[in-house]
Order: sequence, then structure tokens, then C-alpha cells
Amino acid sequence: MKKMALFIYSMGAGGAERVVSNLLAHLTQNFQVHLILMNENIFYEIPKGVKIHYLERSNPYENGILKFLKLPFLALKYKKLCFDLKIDLHFVWMNRPCYIASLARIFGQKARLIINECSTPSVLYQNKSLKNQINKILIKKLYPRADFIYTNSSGAFYDLKDNFLIDVNKMKILPNAINYALIKEKMNEKINLNEPFILSVGRLDEGKNHALLINAYARLKRQDKNAPKLVIIGDGELKNILNEQINKLNLQKDVLLLGFRKNPYAYMAKCEIFVFVSRFEGFSNVLIEALACRKCVISSEHKSGAKELLGDNEFGILVPVDDEIATFKAMKMVLNDENLRKNYENKASRRIQEFEAKNIAKELIDELNAFL
Repeated sequence: MKKMALFIYSMGAGGAERVVSNLLAHLTQNFQVHLILMNENIFYEIPKGVKIHYLERSNPYENGILKFLKLPFLALKYKKLCFDLKIDLHFVWMNRPCYIASLARIFGQKARLIINECSTPSVLYQNKSLKNQINKILIKKLYPRADFIYTNSSGAFYDLKDNFLIDVNKMKILPNAINYALIKEKMNEKINLNEPFILSVGRLDEGKNHALLINAYARLKRQDKNAPKLVIIGDGELKNILNEQINKLNLQKDVLLLGFRKNPYAYMAKCEIFVFVSRFEGFSNVLIEALACRKCVISSEHKSGAKELLGDNEFGILVPVDDEIATFKAMKMVLNDENLRKNYENKASRRIQEFEAKNIAKELIDELNAFL
């Protein structure tokens, strides 16, 4: 078997990590996989036979300047590790590992380098901070060193083409892979909520825009005292601020911040509707997973991903980013129209077939083998 280095920052409870977890079982049937990490956080199950190596054991809150200064040293370390392991193919995920592997190519690493871009960089790094400007420069200078680049959405594809001048002949869209069988199994678990509820899942940060969702829900509640509760699953730095907002709106009994849940699918399967109002995404896993749980989805039309998944309101309802009124109106509409809601639920399971991990992995493996 050829040897693959699958390099990602960690296997923590994030979206890219979940996609890697879903693909690993299939990749190990065709490659001897060496999983190279930069952090010890492992949330997802790693298949037997995958060998784990740590390039470093970094602190995720490490100083940004230090992170930047360490890149060439980590690249040399990565090059040596992969040389010692006799790696034939590099499959690299997330920005810092992509920078490191690309620098290793400059330093003489010879094996094929395939990188995966899970975000829309010009949106992710849109403000003028020094950190964001450095990231943009690194992408523009280093990504062309790769032999091939996968993006998880057309938005990310054209962002790299138009704003970072990446050759379109070196890119292709690789949709996020889900484990549908696992979702179906876990969605049947019991939860401690018996009342109807609206659900949102995502880290409590500025990008996920929960403050807007809570304000939109407050409008709904003012018009309909019997509206379902709003349940938000996820942890993050804005938890205290969001709790203050909930208290100020006197919604303590109606908006529940449940924190992290190991099995969000059990909640997805039992919610009335799923609402996701992120300001930006690559291609959101939770939207695919909500559809896999046969739910009516309302999503912001962030620059990348949502419209590709939901179409022109064909498989879910799109609202403009940062539009509180439109979000409120969409929630009110589907909650008051059971037939519309059921129609979207019936369409949902059809939409997710192309995101099944075994189907995506089969095509991916054929393409990766072609590089060798």
C-alpha cells in the first residue's frame, strides 16, 4: 500500500475534523494512513491501523506572531518526519497545516501535495487586521505550491480563483462527506426536552450570529406566545454575552443554551425547524446533517455553501445574511404552514444522498491514486 500523510491541526469536535473522520475508514482501505496532528485534542474515533504522529502539541490560543514565526521550523520538522515515514502522498487540511506542508515543498519535500480548503478565505479574512493580511499573503504565495487543491464549495473554488489567482485546472470541489448510517442510528436517542423547539447548532462566536437569531426569535415570541422554544447547541466565548441578551429580553424560559452535546442528531431529529444564520461558512456540515435528519432548514445565504446545498429555496429557505426581519418572517412562515414544512422534510432525505461518505470517498480515492 502507498503511504499517505493526512495532516490536520487536530481531530477535535469541528466540521473539517468530522469530514476527515468520515473519510478515514475508506482511505485506510486503500492507503497506509499516517495521521499527523498539531494538537492532542481527539474527539472523533480513529480507525484501527491509522498511525498518529504529533508534529507538536500546540496551544490553540498561542500568540499569533509566535504561530507565524514557527512556520518554517515546523515545515522542516514536517519534511523530516514524512521523509522518515517514506510518505508517498500528502493530503492536508486547514490553513496552518497547509502553510506548513507548502513550505516543506519549498524546502525540498518531493511527494505529491494535495490540500483541502474548507473555508472561503477572502470572507474569513475580510477585515484589515495584520493577522488576516498575513493569512491572505500566505495563501496567495503558498497554495500554488500544491499539486492539487480541493475546495468544499463553489464559493471557495471561485474565491481561490478570483482573489488568490489559483489555476482552475488544479482545483476541484470535494463535497463534505457525512456518515448517514451513523446519523440515522444516533438520531433515535432520547433527549430531555419534551416541548416543541426550534434548533440551531454552532459555536458561540461572532461568525455564527446567534445574537441575531435570538433577536429574531424575540420578535416571533412577541407575536406568538405559544411559539416553540429556541434551543442552541454549542459552546464558545460569547456564552455569557448571549445569556445577558436572553435575560434582557426576558426569554430565560424560552431560549436554552445547552452547551456542547456529543450527539446533536438526537436534537435535530426532534426539532420543529432548524435555523442557521452564520455570517460565513465554507460548506456547513450542520446544514447537511439537519437535512439528513429530515428537517426543514432555514439558513442565511452566506457567501459559500448554503445556496449550493439548498438551491433557490428548493430544499430549504434562504434569508439574507444579518437580516433579522427576514429570519423572523421565515420562522413564522414555516411554523404556521405545516404543509410547507412537511414538503421540505420530504425533500431533505433526497438531497443528502450525494454527500454520503462512501460515495465521495470512492471518487476521491480514484483521483488520489491517479496522482501517484
